[in-house]
Amino acid sequence: MARCAFCDADFEAGPGDLLLVCPYCGTAQTVKGAKFKDHYMIRVHFDQSEAQTTLLDWVSKQLGAPEDLAARARFVKSELVFYPFWVSRVDAHSRYKGFGRDARFYDEWPQRPGAYKRIDFFLKPESGEFTRRYEIVLPAVKDIDEDVANFPIPTRAKEYFSHAHAEEFDGKVLHSQVSEEQAREFARKRAFDLQTALIMDEVVQVDSRHDDIDVGETHLIHVPVWELTYRYGNSKYRASVSAATGYVIEAKYPRSVTFRAAAILSGLVLLGVGGGLLGLAFGVFGTTLFPAGGVVSGGMLSLLGLVLLYKGVSRKEAKEQL
Repeated sequence: MARCAFCDADFEAGPGDLLLVCPYCGTAQTVKGAKFKDHYMIRVHFDQSEAQTTLLDWVSKQLGAPEDLAARARFVKSELVFYPFWVSRVDAHSRYKGFGRDARFYDEWPQRPGAYKRIDFFLKPESGEFTRRYEIVLPAVKDIDEDVANFPIPTRAKEYFSHAHAEEFDGKVLHSQVSEEQAREFARKRAFDLQTALIMDEVVQVDSRHDDIDVGETHLIHVPVWELTYRYGNSKYRASVSAATGYVIEAKYPRSVTFRAAAILSGLVLLGVGGGLLGLAFGVFGTTLFPAGGVVSGGMLSLLGLVLLYKGVSRKEAKEQL
């Protein structure tokens, strides 16, 4: 339990919560009672009914979904959760010196212009600099679905946190389990790693580098997500829908028996044909045919067969494509 330093109300807080949001007055505060001012939210634009309708409309259009899914599905749980995220603006400037990889080409094939008989690779000195501005996002709770954690946040639509708005939809506002200092340190390391990736695209060996990384405005933002559970037949399926944009972040849905049977049969056929081509390419049957083409074609057909088998036997987790 914790006590609000501003309205004196008692409310629940876990041992790992570091920045608390009072469910009565909406004030963000540290565990020591210091007020945190840079607290924002994304407003809800899709209510419970609209989120449910959007989800059923989307899943009913997915490959293999039963034709009566939208009509027979029944929602058993609908909860609006405001997930906390730390967002940091980082300005990074990096200068580097090192060696990049280059090549010399010799003896061009007369029959194939642009193709050479011999290529010598060597290292040559390289130097340069990169200046970038990043917006680093860090989920502020540990127990969060990976798809929700990686879903793009429309930060330009942020506004100061409104307890009344969250309460209007009976939303559950989660406390942050990450402090501002931890978020800023994460942003600094993440920006450093992104700058490193840019440098390593240019060189294979770094002799020296200098980084000027400035972590600027860092704020906490609560993002609303509808966590939905619906029943179809004897099974339950979960989904997450953005309450701000209406996008289906992730959803599990049933596949029809007809689709499963067709996918399994097609997968087995393709797997058999692909395996046969691979066998011919590697001489498994006593003779080697189509060594190059057999490997490529057989591998592709086998892979496609495995994908169809997976779709036929699994309850696929689908994601909205942005």
